[in-house]
Amino acid sequence: MIDGDDLKAMRVNAGISQDAMAKKLKCDRKTVINYELGVSDIRSKQLFLWFLYCKIDAGSLLNEIKEIRDLTNGKEKPNLQDEEP
Repeated sequence: MIDGDDLKAMRVNAGISQDAMAKKLKCDRKTVINYELGVSDIRSKQLFLWFLYCKIDAGSLLNEIKEIRDLTNGKEKPNLQDEEP
């Protein structure tokens, strides 16, 4: 869904340095670098803060997630054992 390249693009587009983002997220710069390189996965709380600081509308993402949830709640969950590898 959202990878390190996306995080970096959002940050750069917002004009925020890695150091400034680290201060906003209350972590060190190496953590931000690891998120952007895909070495570490960003936690959901920090991801939504990242969106906030980069002025990204998370509402549309949340609406999409809700639609997917609503679709799957109306259907039987797939049996993963029946799937072919």
